[in-house]
Amino acid sequence: MKKIILATLLVALSIASFAGGNKADKKLLSDLQTALKYSTQVQWNTTSNYNRASFSFNGKAVSAYYDLSDNSFIGFGFRLSPTDLPKEVTDAIQKKYSDWSIVDGLLFIDEQGYTNYFAQVHKGKSNLALKVANGKAFIFSRMLSD
Repeated sequence: MKKIILATLLVALSIASFAGGNKADKKLLSDLQTALKYSTQVQWNTTSNYNRASFSFNGKAVSAYYDLSDNSFIGFGFRLSPTDLPKEVTDAIQKKYSDWSIVDGLLFIDEQGYTNYFAQVHKGKSNLALKVANGKAFIFSRMLSD
């Protein structure tokens, strides 16, 4: 499952802009940037698509993503369990995908502080990555089964 959520994140990071997400949370963005700057335990990884710095913020694992070509900041990502997703997010998913199970979640905060929720849902042999915005869930990408 971890590979599936990471694949979803990869797709999310490949999109040029996250504009149209929920309202900007400049305070959270600033707090995360400060936490990363002063964290003494940052693990850096490089993939074929981005650089990632993983660290802890208020007891939760967080990753900061940077563009490979110019090392510009893309955003922060928090993995969330289905029970950690806000009620508005799970309600939007259940409204349209009531017979699907929520497997995993992701809160992504872009470079301007806009927040976006993503969730992986599963039914039978099908997996979808959903984006939830403005009270609606829609398919972000279709995913391969484990």
